[in-house]
Amino acid sequence: MEKLTSYESFQAALASPLFVVIAKTEACAVCKPVLARLEIQMNHYPTVPAYQIDVERVDAFRGQHLVFTVPTVMVFEHGKEILRESRFVDFQRIERLLEIYTREEA
Repeated sequence: MEKLTSYESFQAALASPLFVVIAKTEACAVCKPVLARLEIQMNHYPTVPAYQIDVERVDAFRGQHLVFTVPTVMVFEHGKEILRESRFVDFQRIERLLEIYTREEA
């Protein structure tokens, strides 16, 4: 999972037709297991890029996307947010969404 270190790198990722991003912080105890599980889940979707962004280092992301709590997992399609899961992440919901969108691509 690639790390985004600036808001500009996130904006470049918006060119992807579908991608997943997890907003986290280094001090967040919940973020580590959520990130690990998301990485495992994303291995099933090699065509869907996945990114992680530290909102303490990239404050513009937090402000522009209204991230009030971490971890927050967001799915973007053609530059628009289509799913957001915060704190208690429903991985089955993410799985269903990715399954639908990747099935349409094939």
